[in-house]
Amino acid sequence: MVCFGVLSFGAANADEPMLQLSTFKVDVTPSIGKGPCVGCMPKVDSIEHPLEMRGLVWKAHDETYVIAAIDFCGICNTSDDTIRAAMAQAAGTTAERVSLQSLHQHSAPILDADAVRLLYGDPSPELTQHLEFTDLVALRASAAIAESLVQVREVTSIRCSKAKIEQMASNRRVPQADGSIAVRASVTRELDVRNAPEGLIDPWLRTLTFLDGDRPLTQLHYYATHPQTFYGDARVSWDCVGMARERWEQESGIFQVYFTGCGGNMTLGKYNDGNRAAREQFTGRLLTAMRQSSGPSCVERSVDVSSLKPEEIGWSIAPIEFTVRETGTFEPQLLKRQLAPDQAFGTRLTAAMFSGFCDRLRAGYIAPATRLRIGAIDIVHLPGEPFVEFQLFAQKQAAKETFTCVAGYGECGVWYYGPDQIFRDRGGYEQTWSLTGPCQSKVETALSALLQR
Repeated sequence: MVCFGVLSFGAANADEPMLQLSTFKVDVTPSIGKGPCVGCMPKVDSIEHPLEMRGLVWKAHDETYVIAAIDFCGICNTSDDTIRAAMAQAAGTTAERVSLQSLHQHSAPILDADAVRLLYGDPSPELTQHLEFTDLVALRASAAIAESLVQVREVTSIRCSKAKIEQMASNRRVPQADGSIAVRASVTRELDVRNAPEGLIDPWLRTLTFLDGDRPLTQLHYYATHPQTFYGDARVSWDCVGMARERWEQESGIFQVYFTGCGGNMTLGKYNDGNRAAREQFTGRLLTAMRQSSGPSCVERSVDVSSLKPEEIGWSIAPIEFTVRETGTFEPQLLKRQLAPDQAFGTRLTAAMFSGFCDRLRAGYIAPATRLRIGAIDIVHLPGEPFVEFQLFAQKQAAKETFTCVAGYGECGVWYYGPDQIFRDRGGYEQTWSLTGPCQSKVETALSALLQR
């Protein structure tokens, strides 16, 4: 069970830097052929972009923690446990101090060993292959973390900045005249749905720049939307977010990490034609925002790390007790029947993913929300696919002077969760893949606890 707590640093040593970091990057591309992954990519035909895990190891006195972003659609259940445990061991910390967030490109794998075990059985060649690929990701990440620790740099200051992105994110849940909810998918052919107003979004790209003196060490970027432009062709790609990240790193010479925020109900659907030209346009818009957010005119505040007290840097954990859904399409006997070999593969896959996470909840799993605090900066990490409402809630809960960044898509077994209203709506999509019942108050309680000062 995860209990709320603050993991703060020990007494300061006058000769020791207040905060240090190292960066790591590792290739996590699956091999071509029948893939080891479930979800959107059961096999890989071609590799357009090599997928990466990028992250930072933080050191402050006697504490170490890790935050990382990975070009995967999601990592679920015990697959997430396996990788984070290996990363923690390499960094010399505990798994509770490791945050691993997927970017959620749909042209990338999902790792979910629990679903694969239900789908194919244990033992099975498919499960063996899946576990081997999971272990390979864990091994490569661990080796990269260990190697990074020989090049730890002091952080003397942090710049907090943001830039507005035009014509990118739009809300997927589009209200209709009859009170129902239409779905604006990543590619939407119905013009009345596509051309509806953007709806509720967070239009800001938030950027944290960590410096040693005048030298930038790394930049972290946060923006809330599903990142996919087109997919479904068994082609591995990091899509527009990875393309912008790569181009800005080459242009700036600074190590870049991008995080997808609370994008559960956000898509590119209002502006996306679902082709390479549209992908290039989104890449350009995000790249422009990265440039702007890195400029002096967009800096909202700077944090002098050397002036902080040890208790102003800390890592907090708060529990989110998701509940098991057992009615309708989540009825256990129905899911069991849908797992039968005579059912269509898509039906069996969905039943396996639903059953795997529900079994995890029944076994007592409680999802953690975490927060890294550095002075007037709060970095929040959430599981699954949270709605943008939770990102906006976190920003309101934070102290007035605080710069708050939120990353979604941590352990993804729960998939979507949003305001309780979604379970009463007529229409909409996300509640059909929300593997928890109403949880708004639980998520907001966790965020409020994390952001207390």
